[in-house]
Amino acid sequence: MLTPEQFNEIAGEASKIYSKLELEIIEEIAERIANVGYANTVVKNDTMIAQEMGLLYQDIVNLAAEYNNESYEKIQSIFNEAGIKTLKFDDRIYKEAGLNPVPIKQSKTMLQLLLATAEKTSNNLSNLTMTTANTSQTEFYNAMNKAYMEVSTGVKSYSQSIMDAVENIASKGAIVEYPSGYKTSIENATRMNVVTGVSQTCGKLQLMRAKELEWDLMELTAHSGARPTHAAWQGRIVSLSGQDGYLSLNDIGYGTATGFKGISCYHDWRPYYEGSSRTYTNNELEKMANETVIYNGQKIKRYDAQQMQRRMERQIRQNKKDIAGIKGLLTSNNKDLDVDSTKSKLQQLQNRYNVHNNTLNDFLEQTKFRKDNSRLFVVNNKILPKETKNDNIIPEYKKNLIKEQYRRYSQKELKQLAKETNNIVNKYINNESKWSGKLTILEQGIKEKGIVINYAKLWNCNILLHPETAPSMIIHEQLHAHSISYYTKKIYRENSRIEEATIQLMTKEICKKEKINYIASQYDEWVKKLEEINKIVGIKSTNLEFVQELISISPEKRIEFIEEKAINLTIDKWSRLGDLLDELRN
Repeated sequence: MLTPEQFNEIAGEASKIYSKLELEIIEEIAERIANVGYANTVVKNDTMIAQEMGLLYQDIVNLAAEYNNESYEKIQSIFNEAGIKTLKFDDRIYKEAGLNPVPIKQSKTMLQLLLATAEKTSNNLSNLTMTTANTSQTEFYNAMNKAYMEVSTGVKSYSQSIMDAVENIASKGAIVEYPSGYKTSIENATRMNVVTGVSQTCGKLQLMRAKELEWDLMELTAHSGARPTHAAWQGRIVSLSGQDGYLSLNDIGYGTATGFKGISCYHDWRPYYEGSSRTYTNNELEKMANETVIYNGQKIKRYDAQQMQRRMERQIRQNKKDIAGIKGLLTSNNKDLDVDSTKSKLQQLQNRYNVHNNTLNDFLEQTKFRKDNSRLFVVNNKILPKETKNDNIIPEYKKNLIKEQYRRYSQKELKQLAKETNNIVNKYINNESKWSGKLTILEQGIKEKGIVINYAKLWNCNILLHPETAPSMIIHEQLHAHSISYYTKKIYRENSRIEEATIQLMTKEICKKEKINYIASQYDEWVKKLEEINKIVGIKSTNLEFVQELISISPEKRIEFIEEKAINLTIDKWSRLGDLLDELRN
């Protein structure tokens, strides 16, 4: 069982995961708005907007990918701790009843559920976070067109218009979009997904434990200020089998969005021994439901007062986002911006923040409520994994992943594979890898000119992967970090065939040497041509030596290198070589 206070802690940890990303996105959009500057014609305005939209999209994709990589371990840690604490509490009750529950660390089924749901939550959030690139583009485009109309028609000054545009964007925050089309802030999506995911996962673990021990009755927790629909059943006894005289799972709305363990529900349950005393009497539950507090001399129901506190906390979070947006304007080099009025606006926002913060503190003092820092959290530092005691750490099942086939891998496994493949590749190539050490793991890939790319060595030197992959496919991208990463996009575009053929042949030879499963690719036809070229020209005695030398040469000079080695060929061999090389030219 988890207490409402523990759920609050979980909510606090969840709020930290993407809070800095939201601020960075707001600042990024604000800076792009300022970068466009004042446009005195529609054509000029549209051109500048298009340029900044492209840059904005890529920057936010990179930002989101970076935070997604950092967030995975944090989310897994939250789920692990919650799952272990839940069963530790419940198992104590079972043992007092003379039962012998299997520890969670020894239950493969429970571990799999815990790890799988943590990964699913992380993947869901990763996919949602990537949608901020599209929604930010839309917000930017709408803001710029509105500002242009306001300024060109004389409704507002240029500085006033873009400050209003930034304030409007900050009021919405970084927006994620669900497949259904529903939109919400990244802050709300993170909090809801993590808190609800943890609650539902722990509930399933408890049901598994109850079934294992043939236990039927559970006592629901209770807390002051519960929403009215939940106050009706909190603190009472539930029969999992639906016995008469007790609440059923249907009675408490288990499995529904608005019921027990639904969206943002902080209630939990624990094993109840039939005939034992209940934690809460009916009088205590009634008192909780009708509890009031005094604020500014008026009696207010505790639930209503808590909703007032939530509104105040949301306003303070919003103040922080507004401040971030105006700061984004001030970081630009826009000569059209009235710096003095922008600084004055910043001061107004900071004053507004101070007023709202003082109001909240006064409210808390009068009502004796606690400040919920998780709902105020908008941070400017990186996410750091929380240290946990050994008792709360789920053991990892380490495998020799490098010998695995094509399959779906967890983010932790992909990180392990990336390190292993990097070490292997370094054994075969002398130059230093340009790999950043980071992975961009996406379910839906990146669109480029209408084509979805799932695997790539990106130009920021991250490696893009889909969760469904194989070690040989990661080796391919690691090799690019030793090759084309030393050059430019233009060189790659003009020499992509010889580059991909070289990299894939090297991948094939490394897999052969290391006994790694080699996955066929779209470049295998080009690989065959390179193998035939080495056989005809005899550059090296083995294909591995041949491709090692080839990869050490700039991509635009590789074909020239082969031709220089072929000066003594017979006419028929030279003709065949020419045909093969033509296939490898762009």
